[in-house]
Order: sequence, then C-alpha cells, then structure tokens
Amino acid sequence: MAIQEQDASFDLVICNHVLEHVGSVATALSELARVLKPGGTAVLQTPFASRLASTLEDPMIETDEDRLFFYGQEDHARLFGLDVFDKMRDAGLDVRYVGHPEALGGVDARREGVSAEEGLFLARKLVTPAV
Repeated sequence: MAIQEQDASFDLVICNHVLEHVGSVATALSELARVLKPGGTAVLQTPFASRLASTLEDPMIETDEDRLFFYGQEDHARLFGLDVFDKMRDAGLDVRYVGHPEALGGVDARREGVSAEEGLFLARKLVTPAV
C-alpha cells in the first residue's frame, strides 16, 4: 500500500494473491497504477466470485473460522465480486479478465505456483493524452 518506488517506474507489475489481504484495496490499486508507466501492464490474480455483484467485505467478520467460511481462507479480508472491475478502473487501469490458458498457456501452473483454475486480471495503465 506504500510501494517504495518512484512514479512510472515499471512496464510490468505482478500482484499475485495480495489484494484480498490488504487493508485498503483502493490504496493498493492506486499504488500499483502509480508505479506503472503509462501503457504498462499489471497482472493481478485474486479470488473472485463472478456470482457476487459486490465485493463481500464486512468488518464484523473477524475470526479465522468466519473468514474461512465467508472469504475462503482464514487470512483474507474480502472476496471480490463483479465490482472489482470498477475498483481497478477507478485506479486508472483498463482491465480485462482472462482465463489461465489464454494468459499463461505455456506455463506449468503447478510448477510455477499459480492456479490453473483461476483467471487473471490484465490491467493496463491508461495513457493520459497531453493537453
């Protein structure tokens, strides 16, 4: 949520299973967009339930048992719904969701430690035209 790098430092950022843990998704996404060069890409992977219209996030869900039940893992702070696209766009990222075969077709998911069943969000930092 406070990346120690200068603005527009990277062409590519990989954020694998981080956003479901952070205190503020808006801050984390804003930081990712800040360190990306215009036109740069962020590869984001996070648990996502396309059947939820809105992200499930409730401060009353405090115990490991409750987080496991509602979010799918004891240390998660949320389960993203369809509004995750808006959250990414609000941070200045143009995003699309792709399946593992499209994004990483030649990658052995098990060997590389990624989930073949889980898609990825490919997000490009918007290029702001000069005024």
